[in-house]
Amino acid sequence: MVKWENKFMVFDAANGPKNVIDNLNTEGEQGWELCSIVSVGGGDHMIAFLKRAKDIKMPDPEEDKKANIARLWGGGE
Repeated sequence: MVKWENKFMVFDAANGPKNVIDNLNTEGEQGWELCSIVSVGGGDHMIAFLKRAKDIKMPDPEEDKKANIARLWGGGE
């Protein structure tokens, strides 16, 4: 199962598209994906909505059992 982390970024349109692209590329290197971008304030600002998958460790019953036995019996040393 995938869980998502979300965030938004606000851009001043006066700073131009290069600013938006550079910032989104930086976020993309950290795993963020642009979902949507909307213009607000009469076009003066843009809000970008981003998401990225969260790393979720699914429980492994076999590993949990081994760890529990090791804990109970002193780590098997």
